[in-house]
Amino acid sequence: MRNGQIERTLKRVLTLSFSAALAWCIPVVASAQQARPASPSAPASVSANEQSVRDAIEAYRKAVDLGDTEAIAEFWSPEADYVDYKGRALKIHTPTIRERTQSREDGHIARQAPKTETLAVRFITPDVAVEDGTIERSDAPGDHPKLGRYCAMWVKKDGRWLIDGVRESLYRAAAGANKFQDLDWMIGDWVAEGPQGTIQVSCTWGPEKAYILRHLKVEPKGEEPALSATQWIGWDPVHERIHSFVYDSRGGYGQGIWSKDGDAWTVSTSGVLPDGQRTSATNFYSRVDDNTAIWESVDDQIEGRPGPDVRFRATRKPAKK
Repeated sequence: MRNGQIERTLKRVLTLSFSAALAWCIPVVASAQQARPASPSAPASVSANEQSVRDAIEAYRKAVDLGDTEAIAEFWSPEADYVDYKGRALKIHTPTIRERTQSREDGHIARQAPKTETLAVRFITPDVAVEDGTIERSDAPGDHPKLGRYCAMWVKKDGRWLIDGVRESLYRAAAGANKFQDLDWMIGDWVAEGPQGTIQVSCTWGPEKAYILRHLKVEPKGEEPALSATQWIGWDPVHERIHSFVYDSRGGYGQGIWSKDGDAWTVSTSGVLPDGQRTSATNFYSRVDDNTAIWESVDDQIEGRPGPDVRFRATRKPAKK
């Protein structure tokens, strides 16, 4: 195998994917009851008026937890509005709630409620209160949770506290979220055989499981020397996605952006070979079972020139005793 072919194979292998809104705004000031006391958090001593606001907040949370759209609608004032984390202003009224929420046949919201926590309640007047809090939500089951802030305006009308407006902040990845929950099974040692040679791979956790460290060694067929590389697989909190960087023993480097596609991961890669030529490819990683996986790379290009597709079958090595 010529040096250029070795570099191309290594670059393709190194950047493989080895690891891989109104319906939500309605319950923005409510949260699931998990890991929360039966009554809302409050200072040791609060006024009767503040406690009445906190009682209303808790009652609204319960309505959201039950997914009861009728009860949810009763907590919004006729003039209520909502500005979501993208800056979109929406008018909230009962028909909107009934039409926009995803409901089961029994009239209850089907999707999981977000979790919120009230941080403070302060009064503008005796009949106007502001609730500040945090909200944690997932866009779909199994997704990584996102954390944001909200500010809710409560007004007292005919003896009842109602939501008159909500303002929501930008979301970010929730602290402590397991951003690698779909990738952690790959930790361990692997070997892959292909027509170009053998690839030895070792994956370990970084400190606090903040990233995955991947060591690779490519042993080409013939008399060419082995090549090695180290890859860091981590979470990009700005774009909320998995991002990887790799450096090899010959001076090349690359990066990959990962997205999940069913049971497989797709990685859009780009890199630079030691001679300065730019590369790109689309890589796939498909898990067969706990001990077997398929690595593939297609659309390989070096300075715009296409190359052949690559496919490896990887097998987990037995754990060391």
